[in-house]
Amino acid sequence: MRLDVRLRPTRFVYLAAPDDMEAVQRVFETNTCLWGGKYNPIVPMLSSVPEWWDRHGNHETAEQIVNGYLDYFEPDMLVETRPGQAAALGFHKDRVIAIDDMQPKFGRLDTAYISACGLQMFSLYRDLYRSEFQFSRREPEKIVRVLGKAPDLEALAACIFGAFPAKGMLHELEGVFDQVFTPEVLRLSPSNAGEIFENNWLNPLHLTHSKLEVQYSRHTDPRLFVLNGTSPADLIDYWNLRASVAPVVPIPLQLVKELSSFARKFVTDNFRPIPGNQFGTKIRPTVMFGRSISEDSIEAIFEEHLRVEVEGANCVQPWYPPIWRTEPESMVSPTRPVITAKEATRDAPVTGDRPGIRFDGLEPDFDAPLGGRARWVNVVRIDGNWWDNYFATVYPDDYRDPKTPIFGGGRGDVLPTSEGYVVLADYSTQRHYWALESHPSAIASWLAERGIKTTLSGSGRATQQIIETLGGFPWVSALASEAVVKLLNDISRRPVNKSMEHHQFRNRIKEATKDKLWNRGAFKVLVEKNAVELGLEVRCEKCGSWSWYSLAELDTELKCHLCLKRYGFPAINPTDRDRASWAYRLIGPFAQPNYAQGGYAAALSIRFFADVLSGVTESRITWCAGQEMTLSSMQTVEADFILWYRRQELLGSPHSTQLVFGEAKSFGKDAFTAEDVFRMKQLAIAFPGAALVFATMRQPSDLTREEIARLSELARWGRHYEDARSEARALVIILTGIELFTDHNLSHNWRALGGRHAEIIAPAYVRPDNLRELADITQQLYLGLESRHDEMLRKFERKSI
Repeated sequence: MRLDVRLRPTRFVYLAAPDDMEAVQRVFETNTCLWGGKYNPIVPMLSSVPEWWDRHGNHETAEQIVNGYLDYFEPDMLVETRPGQAAALGFHKDRVIAIDDMQPKFGRLDTAYISACGLQMFSLYRDLYRSEFQFSRREPEKIVRVLGKAPDLEALAACIFGAFPAKGMLHELEGVFDQVFTPEVLRLSPSNAGEIFENNWLNPLHLTHSKLEVQYSRHTDPRLFVLNGTSPADLIDYWNLRASVAPVVPIPLQLVKELSSFARKFVTDNFRPIPGNQFGTKIRPTVMFGRSISEDSIEAIFEEHLRVEVEGANCVQPWYPPIWRTEPESMVSPTRPVITAKEATRDAPVTGDRPGIRFDGLEPDFDAPLGGRARWVNVVRIDGNWWDNYFATVYPDDYRDPKTPIFGGGRGDVLPTSEGYVVLADYSTQRHYWALESHPSAIASWLAERGIKTTLSGSGRATQQIIETLGGFPWVSALASEAVVKLLNDISRRPVNKSMEHHQFRNRIKEATKDKLWNRGAFKVLVEKNAVELGLEVRCEKCGSWSWYSLAELDTELKCHLCLKRYGFPAINPTDRDRASWAYRLIGPFAQPNYAQGGYAAALSIRFFADVLSGVTESRITWCAGQEMTLSSMQTVEADFILWYRRQELLGSPHSTQLVFGEAKSFGKDAFTAEDVFRMKQLAIAFPGAALVFATMRQPSDLTREEIARLSELARWGRHYEDARSEARALVIILTGIELFTDHNLSHNWRALGGRHAEIIAPAYVRPDNLRELADITQQLYLGLESRHDEMLRKFERKSI
């Protein structure tokens, strides 16, 4: 099993009220002392949404905004600047600390052991001195400590350049910094602001990202951010913007006159054609304004101090990027940068009686003291390949209070996030051993943590046996043909011998898959994976009936399966087809009638999400076959399959794991009953936001009016947007034989079909592996519903009348 391991600093996310300047300044000072501190964000704790929050009106609650920030940043540790701020946020108590806990309680900074959270900068200062700064340079780099000349500029200077705490053990770092780097101490004032900002000399906050590579999610044009240096809300916005979306140059309102020349030069220097762009498209420097600055005053400030006399170069942005808000995926929304100190690929063999993997974590290249909590983080991503067929490698994201996976042996030892599996190094990064779970066991454990009892259903047992017998979803594709599953079902319904003459069986399978480029080896798969077994059909010389015998059963004397009498093997002429014939017999779950008790439909449905749905990249799933579940309400419901589905990122944007419940049917008419729809709705109520899949091997034209009406009603109910969770109630997805019998790639198949399928998949931005889009598309195709976009537009126009 291959693991990609990445070392980065611990991401401490601070909670601070946007009007609490004292707390905000403490955050800046604390992060100046931490490795990676420049990229530790601040969540503005709101009790209500202030008027300045959105210039164009706000439709979100304070709770939604706070949780949106948390979901965006996915904290490793949560830091309260005032007691009790995290009480209602759902974090495990061990991962919530007070800002005072960032200060070492005992030990010394220059000793081998200290007690604190995070990795203090002393070790890095020492390493930088030994490797770089103890040597004389021909042109030494200037290093500064910038202080606020006036008291009201102290927090501003700390935010932009860093500052050390005035007391506590971390205050000692100021003396260490001065001793190691001999900085020039400057007091920020109107007289020197232009020189300081233009030169951007090395300062304490710069050093917090030493030995780190910072990769932002996408290219953005250069930005100036005009902010009120006395507004804690603006300081929080600037800090978060720099730490999450893109680098940005601050222009304090208190110094805008003195920085006018610098700002204008910044705009004109950066307003130039993009290198290598054949269309002459230019870089557009943008001037942003803090939200504390009234909209009425923006134009005057810009005209007086920031406008340049270059046509096309003036670009003003009065709004703040809503990083707390999940944007539609058709829009480019900001994602936090990837911060890396070191990365490596580990080959971790699966070993032991209880399957597990062993691997070495990564540590910083500089000497770090022992002790302390959450000193740094290893982010582990599992590339399971064929191991995915046997072990669960995808789990629901839960960065707040994870109950699964229990890789490390205890709850909360490993945090499942959209970034990967996060492991916090409390002492040293030792050799890790992670115990692995089977797919069904992982899902059953997760449901049990929520008080839901599960039992494998009869059809679920057949589904599981089919997938396990074939050895995984790449080989379940052998069933991805309507003719193949109907042939197997016809054989299973034979009263005595569930077998077929070997030439006839092979020819029927090959004929059924001749037009499927990716599935022409179905016959070989069914034989080699033991879905069928080769044996000999022999005609009884007593009663004339035919019986099938495995190779192990063949002998000089045979027993008839019908009359139970014994007769001799036709040894004189064994090739006489009137007496004996080689034949394949269905075995195991494949021998069960009714399309393997519905197992074919469920297995093909799971395979659809694992191997068919994604176009550009491979999706990852953890799956479980049919389960009977007893909900907390003591109501018993059944799902034919359950999935944790994670589509792989495109252009570096991570995606969260989604929960999927499925109802799978074979070819029965009016198969999706009112009871089926009711049961799936109960699951949606118990698991808000889950995807509900109704899959059938029938063609779309075979869906009855009654089925379409039932499913349409549920789909409309599921489309309702719940403000508290910022998502729809449920995603209702319809799959037909077109999807289940796709041999390789859904998008290619839909294009080949032509008509409405080709039309709906044609735009390059359509991503059917996004379950929200898949639900919307299949509801249009098979239920005749309008698109979600058109529905929302129609409702908006109706309200506007």
